Amino acid sequence: MDAFLIMIVLLAFSWWQNRGSLAAAGQAAPDFTLSALDGSVHQLSQYQDREVLVYFFAPWCSICRYSADNLNDLRADRDESELMILMVALSYEDRSEVEAFAKDLALEVPVLLGGEQQSQDYQIVGFPTYYVIDQAGLLASKSMGYSTELGMRLRTW
Repeated sequence: MDAFLIMIVLLAFSWWQNRGSLAAAGQAAPDFTLSALDGSVHQLSQYQDREVLVYFFAPWCSICRYSADNLNDLRADRDESELMILMVALSYEDRSEVEAFAKDLALEVPVLLGGEQQSQDYQIVGFPTYYVIDQAGLLASKSMGYSTELGMRLRTW
């Protein structure tokens, strides 16, 4: 009975935490074209042949700092040909803030410089927020807050 009550509380908290954010209910993922820290340009729709994990973060977010390293582990385990991982920086003062975040964590995935448009399109209400986009370009799932490597693996299988 205790486990059931705990599960209900966690589900209710997750619902409350995600209220107001873009639902991942099989709708088309809002497309974007953004520059990465390395100078490359990424358009979300160019990855429609594979699953995509989009991780929206803020460089000042401590939870983002703890969970971003899990993306490196996921990248090491799954090739870009089957899963594309994109980190999109939002809510930052300048590029150097994002560069320092990426360098401190030795990130091995593209770190894109996002802005207000992506925040509005995806209705970001907190950091980090993750969206999994399927091979057809549809939103398959979302989550907000810390996620373990196992949690990320489960969302992307």
